[in-house]
Amino acid sequence: MKNILMQCLYFFLFANIFFMSGCSNTKHLPAGETLFTGSKIKFKDNEISKKEKKTLMPYLATVIRPKPNTKLFGIRLKLLFYNMAGDTKKKKGLRPWLRNKLGEPPILTSSVNLGINKDLVLNSLQNRGFFRATETARIDTSGKKKAIALFEVTTGPQYKINKSIFIKIDSTEITFDIDSSFFETLLIPGASYNLDIVKAERNRIDRVLKESGFFYFRPEYILLVADTSIGDHKMNMYVQLKDKDIPDEAFNVYKINNIYLYANYKLMGMGKDTSKENKFILDKYIVIDNKKAFKPFVFADAMVFEKGDEYSLDDQNLSLSRLVNLGTFKFVKNRFEDIGNNQLDVYYYLTPYPKKALRFEAGVLTQNDNRLGTQGSVSWRNRNAFGGAEELVFKITGGFEAQSTGRIPQPGIFSVGAETDLSFPRFVVPFVNVQTISRYLPRSIIKLKYNFETETNRLSIKSYSASYGYDWKPGSHKEHQFYPINFTYVHTDTLGKSGDLNLIYRNLVFNGIILGPTYEYTYNSPVGSRNKSGYFFDGLVDMSGNVMGLAESADFKKNPKELFGVTYAQYIKLQPDFRYYLHLSNAAILASRILVGIGIPNGNSNQLPNIKQFWAGGNSDLRGFPSRLVGPGIFNEYSRFQSKQYIETLGDLKLEINTELRRNIYKFIKLGVFAEAGNIWLYRKNATFQGGEFTSDFYKQLAADIGIGIRFDFKILLLRLDFGFPVLKPWLPDYNGFDLNHDSLKDIVFNLAIGYPF
Repeated sequence: MKNILMQCLYFFLFANIFFMSGCSNTKHLPAGETLFTGSKIKFKDNEISKKEKKTLMPYLATVIRPKPNTKLFGIRLKLLFYNMAGDTKKKKGLRPWLRNKLGEPPILTSSVNLGINKDLVLNSLQNRGFFRATETARIDTSGKKKAIALFEVTTGPQYKINKSIFIKIDSTEITFDIDSSFFETLLIPGASYNLDIVKAERNRIDRVLKESGFFYFRPEYILLVADTSIGDHKMNMYVQLKDKDIPDEAFNVYKINNIYLYANYKLMGMGKDTSKENKFILDKYIVIDNKKAFKPFVFADAMVFEKGDEYSLDDQNLSLSRLVNLGTFKFVKNRFEDIGNNQLDVYYYLTPYPKKALRFEAGVLTQNDNRLGTQGSVSWRNRNAFGGAEELVFKITGGFEAQSTGRIPQPGIFSVGAETDLSFPRFVVPFVNVQTISRYLPRSIIKLKYNFETETNRLSIKSYSASYGYDWKPGSHKEHQFYPINFTYVHTDTLGKSGDLNLIYRNLVFNGIILGPTYEYTYNSPVGSRNKSGYFFDGLVDMSGNVMGLAESADFKKNPKELFGVTYAQYIKLQPDFRYYLHLSNAAILASRILVGIGIPNGNSNQLPNIKQFWAGGNSDLRGFPSRLVGPGIFNEYSRFQSKQYIETLGDLKLEINTELRRNIYKFIKLGVFAEAGNIWLYRKNATFQGGEFTSDFYKQLAADIGIGIRFDFKILLLRLDFGFPVLKPWLPDYNGFDLNHDSLKDIVFNLAIGYPF
């Protein structure tokens, strides 16, 4: 009854706001005026398909001016605030703030210039190849005190490219280079005419010439002519040089002469520095380092330009990117100076960051397993530790985490840690000199880490780790991380005297050594692809103890082996993570993920170490379930034994499928609706976790949930509030696991997190 009354109250409030907004939005208009509520475009002919109309309509709508008052949930909320505040001459106070900050004045129909908008629409149609388009426009005032601009368009046929031809006006080198690259033209026969593609073709030719040393060439020196006289709504595209309008220097190929690098440049202008102090010649570079802060090889590794090279735009951008990616310089600028005889001197001005920095951080954190807490850290950074642009970081962290959602109380977790990272902006490989030409410099990384974590009255885990590896990016979409050396020692102590501690931690505690390589590959197609569909892939290979285990014929039952007096883990772990982002509109994206975890313990191990196992449930996982409490398989401690004791459940195998519709609803406010399914399993049978092993019926053991969430996107931070509701619990004996009849709201899991789950 209480819920019904609350729903009625919410409906009443919403109805009143909606009614009030509809009345007040037009009530205060000047006499004889109407509110402009937008435009509508109608196509009167059938020359184009429904799909093309669907694409063309929003394109045309963007050019019509002015834009109507903005809406939120169908309500012109800003206009409502503006009218509520009323006229006021005050500059301070609630009413001026409400009117000028939150509100916006009404967009009046009298401000709509039909003649200008008709020209804009017609011009936009011609830019897309509809050269015979016609239109009529009128103001539709059929709405009470509201009006729309109605455009009735007859597109006519869309012209398509018959063929594209480059006209050679001479036999110069510049003509030869354009002709040689014309097989890459963007003006493809059969494609519809598009002014944006025509502009892109000019830029393509300009880039080709910039790569061949034509420093002074510009896109506007290219003339493109469309000939529609061939009939059948087709055109020939002729590309040629504007011979008479091109300056002489644009026909010349320029070469690089001297290259100057100012390693400690202060931002006091871009004038040429003639200082001779501490100037030295490094291979084909002249370095000015008055503070003697950098070793010469830093610049030799980063630079791509060399003295005597032809000018290349790609080499210019590549050199700038590599200098920036050293991580040592706050600002990197360059300029070219024409010294005559078709030669250029190049100047690079590098402004370093402060060499040493101390940083304190404190704040709220969220973990993937639904834990919420506080964390603080202090770090000391040296951006040029040994003169080779090495970055040395010492960091100490501490924090407390807890989770209060769900039916089962979970213990607080206190952690402290210390970490040292040393990274080199190059490949450091014994006896081998590895060079790259990517715009992203590779990193060789040494890590040392200690971490202590304790769960209140239950257990404490100490871990010591050391690793050495490489991180490199061939391009903006791809990244590799390879750590051939990984050493971790884990020691776990159980605390408290609870009688069922042995049950809880028998399958979770690992004491020993993890020793083996890891490799991770990441591909991210959405990078640089705004408003386009794309996908993300991350694949991890993690191995431990396999060479040693094979050499010693290790067997956890018959022939267990030790290293330095403790057991060592032996396993192979694979974790592919695939995500697809379908761009539905400028305001909506459908994000989907499938994650597979495969852990195969062998030889010296019965199962994966607990810090390497998988879990299910949490704010970036199955959001309708408490963290780490799903599975393995059909096992559930609370359902089977009505236990109130907290227990984390982990597994060697995992499958998870997620899909989420994300939509912008108002500026920084976004809505998410999601559905998820997944579970974890053990590789081998375990009597403690009955039904937890992986079988051919794994697909019948998937847990599932649905939910909704609100996200606040502040650009530098995205705060996510999700409410997950379980709909399929594989451990339930009846209804094939479906559990849709709930007596309380305790099954709803509230997730507070930072960032998207995937």
